[in-house]
Amino acid sequence: MLKKYIEFMKRSPLITAALCIVYVVVCFKTVHTETNFQFFIVRTMLCGAVCFFLYQISGDKTLTSSYVSTGYVIKNSIGFLVMSLIMGSVLLISNIEEQVPLKDNPVLEFIIVFLMFISVGLFEELAFRAVINDAIIYKFREKKYVFALSAIVSSLVFGAAHIIGEFDATSAIAWGQAIAKTLESGVFGLALLILYWKTRNIWACGVTHGLFDFFAGYTEGLFVQVKNSGSSYINTGEDGVRILITYFAIAAINIVLTFIVWKKVGKTIDFEKIRREW
Repeated sequence: MLKKYIEFMKRSPLITAALCIVYVVVCFKTVHTETNFQFFIVRTMLCGAVCFFLYQISGDKTLTSSYVSTGYVIKNSIGFLVMSLIMGSVLLISNIEEQVPLKDNPVLEFIIVFLMFISVGLFEELAFRAVINDAIIYKFREKKYVFALSAIVSSLVFGAAHIIGEFDATSAIAWGQAIAKTLESGVFGLALLILYWKTRNIWACGVTHGLFDFFAGYTEGLFVQVKNSGSSYINTGEDGVRILITYFAIAAINIVLTFIVWKKVGKTIDFEKIRREW
């Protein structure tokens, strides 16, 4: 029975990708974590689960091969990393000015937060970049629109995954934030997809993604955090408008940075090679 199931998944890349995304979303909703260390453990385990789905789609090609070094991906993502570090530094200054207390063991918590964000980056790149992109390319590799389709679908799914959760559907601010956050995350995902096409180094994209998240949120490992109920990305309270504007501002910056990545990398991508080998 299991053999037939695996054979079916290999023959049906789109269904396999859909099963993978449903699986990770269900895990998001049902597996609750109380600490950053638990979050790190869960995301690391999910990396293994996603690798299983990815192997059914593209075998070991994506998991074992890469055309260019990790340094290449990081170098071409430097604009995103600098922006992320600036955002993290703003949070650091804000916490210091507001005299937010340090955690009991900030050094240990800082290390845990670093590992957590790296695991999140690897997991999200495997699930939302490699699985979706490889499934679409394997299914539609002969079509001229295959890369545009992959870019649109993977970016939208990745962006929308950030706002999954309950929020007030009657609130214009909530909808505005949901759209802006989807755009912000989706465009960043598009930049990483371009680098994935160039390198096929999903691990490098995952590390870069993890560094981006870490630079923006490293203060979580230093200062005592105030826990908010509900979605962490949708907030219709007194800061709702400010958050909405921030999302759109970051989305605009991401669009510019992604265009720069495309100008530097896009013209060097061998799309025909991808069609043949992926």
